[in-house]
Amino acid sequence: MESESSLFKWQRIQRFNFSVWTVLGGVLLARTSYFMAWPFLIVFLYQDYGISAIDVGAMLATSALVGSVAGLYTGYLSDRFGRKVVMMAGVLIAILAYSGIAMANQAWQFFVLIVMSGLMRPMIEAPSKAVIGDNLQNLTDRELALNIRYFLLNLGGAFGPLIGVTLALSAPQDLFYITGVTYVIYGIWLFFGIERRGKFKKPDLSQLPNFRATLNVIRKDRVFMLLMVANFIMMFVYAQLDSSIPQVIVRSTGDEAASIIAGLVLVNTLTIIVFQFPMLKLLEKVPLFTRTRIGMLLMGAAQVGFMLTPVDWPIGWGIACFVLSLGEVIAFPTLNVQIDRLAPAHLRGSYFGAAALYSLGFAAAPLLGGIVIESLNANWLFGSCVLLCAVMAILYKAAEATEDTVERETANQN
Repeated sequence: MESESSLFKWQRIQRFNFSVWTVLGGVLLARTSYFMAWPFLIVFLYQDYGISAIDVGAMLATSALVGSVAGLYTGYLSDRFGRKVVMMAGVLIAILAYSGIAMANQAWQFFVLIVMSGLMRPMIEAPSKAVIGDNLQNLTDRELALNIRYFLLNLGGAFGPLIGVTLALSAPQDLFYITGVTYVIYGIWLFFGIERRGKFKKPDLSQLPNFRATLNVIRKDRVFMLLMVANFIMMFVYAQLDSSIPQVIVRSTGDEAASIIAGLVLVNTLTIIVFQFPMLKLLEKVPLFTRTRIGMLLMGAAQVGFMLTPVDWPIGWGIACFVLSLGEVIAFPTLNVQIDRLAPAHLRGSYFGAAALYSLGFAAAPLLGGIVIESLNANWLFGSCVLLCAVMAILYKAAEATEDTVERETANQN
């Protein structure tokens, strides 16, 4: 018989109300359509419009920067005016952005629309995570819901590209029409599913600080700020899998590069889907801080694996990628659980919005990783990432030992 505090209890699923299911279903719908079209973006920008790799990189980096910075304010707006208002605005921007990409034919149009797609992401994602906290009082129920959300996000990432390849290899730009229509459906789903049956209530504005005061509250939260720095580094290290490692393989293996890179994507995706819940079950009694450090340790071990693997040995790349993916499976879902538990209830959206800043690690990874590869070599990059993993663990240890002066939520965990 399961213990009362076990994460894996059917009663927890039964406590998910309609708003929670709206968010979870919306994640699967939106992310499947996103990954159905987005992987083909670079292909048609280069092949059909002759846009250079530097220009495409600038578009994507600007989009990531805008999204990360905008998250600070959109999260606050969701605390002030409600989750649904901000999420619906994000859905409207998504419809315009993705449908626009399908119709665009000039570089400046793609630039504007790709930046818009970066703006909409925190407008939807930060409030959607806050919706789970608004509607589930039990901390362990929320932990399970956030883990299910992460699983569905990756499930969409696994099936989306397969659907995209099946539908439109000859005209990948048209896939963005389908993505735009999907967000119309998502918007209708949100309109009827969020808040009408949910628990969010507009706060007493006299009790909710203004935006500047909210930033000061977050800035003075030493535990949260230490985790933000550590998580920025974590994103930087992890993002090398998508940016710098393919460059290393392409430069060194010639014709086999495409198959090796595709194999790493497959290993990463399958590891997440197959191992997320078994690892969660194995570590459910382990404290969150310790759990995250285990993930960091595995990420560091993977960097050693990348460093020692001969460039022409695909199995070695696959093993190291598997270890890195196990670290991701443990650490990444835990990040959202930690933020949920750190955030005061009336600032939940603001905290999730501010947390978007650590995704800047994804934006910094291709640039800094490329500089290290060009100036030195790949082993310098992997060695630096090992040291950065050690820094992450130290920051997490410091955060755990820091005297906490913020009033946190202490909901029942059973």
